[in-house]
Amino acid sequence: MQVSILIPTRNRCEALRKTLESLAAIAPDAGNHEVIVVDNGSTDDTRAVAEHAAHALPALRYVFEPMPGLLSGRHRAAKEAKGDVCAYLDDDVQVGPEWLTGMTDAFRDPGVAMVGGPSTPLFRSEPPDWLAEFYAEDEQGRYCGWLSLFDGGDRIKDIDPCLVWGLNYAIRRPVLFDVGGFHPDNIPKALQRYQGDGETGLSLSVKRAGLKAQYHPKVAVQHVTPASRLTAEYFAERGFYQGVCNSYTQLREDGGRAAAPPSPSWLGRLRQFARDNIHGEQSPAAAMRRRTAAAYAAGHAFHQQEVRRDPTLLEWVLRPDYWDYQLPSGWEQYLGAIGTPR
Repeated sequence: MQVSILIPTRNRCEALRKTLESLAAIAPDAGNHEVIVVDNGSTDDTRAVAEHAAHALPALRYVFEPMPGLLSGRHRAAKEAKGDVCAYLDDDVQVGPEWLTGMTDAFRDPGVAMVGGPSTPLFRSEPPDWLAEFYAEDEQGRYCGWLSLFDGGDRIKDIDPCLVWGLNYAIRRPVLFDVGGFHPDNIPKALQRYQGDGETGLSLSVKRAGLKAQYHPKVAVQHVTPASRLTAEYFAERGFYQGVCNSYTQLREDGGRAAAPPSPSWLGRLRQFARDNIHGEQSPAAAMRRRTAAAYAAGHAFHQQEVRRDPTLLEWVLRPDYWDYQLPSGWEQYLGAIGTPR
């Protein structure tokens, strides 16, 4: 079995350097794997970093893909891949010492369609006290979707496919194509109207097909989390983004009918929102819940409004798949917009 390690990236060459160094430490020889770096239109030293890393990773190939958005990087990578498994990594993770071993072990079971593992934080600064409010825990593990963190424990087990997150997302290549591939994701801010639900849409398709996802504790990554992601501003942006994503998912599920924003379960304790709006001074955690809830609602409303006024956008949302990964005609006009819809 060959594993294709696929890393879409854009303008984060220093983070990418660390990711590739962590891979070189565990997989220096070309053998049962390949590494493909898909440069999604970078203007920094991404190409030079990838080409330099190829000295330590002989299996590495660099591919340039100019179409904006993570979707284009993911689907271009899948089309370039030669392996039986497409193992996607974000460009700001560092793989654990047994990551590739665990991946190979998990996919030895022919019934396993997807594999994920723990993603733990590598904080670059002390996290704020209010961050604890944005974690949730259930029988599958402890997680913080805001920062793509998940700890499912120290044993191999089946998990909900939607807990295999994009920063460390492995799927059999035939399954990836059979269920329709990824949905739009990480669209530049000026193109936010074209945002979709990314790997969530793919995972939901895997779930509907009754296929198995496995959590393997050796398939571990550390997610580099800089101080800029531990701010109220970042969490508000993340809330807006999630509102857009959930609007997209909802429209697809409802056949394009607009609706009120659903209660976002990933916000965990938002049911405390009403209790937070009492007279008196709010705690930092309460203020954060209020701000992120407002940002989520704004993102959902923004996307619903954009779809209502543009039938072409609704067609984009309802497409059966995005394997051509081309944005709708006229997308370039939004790149010149001043500011963002936030």
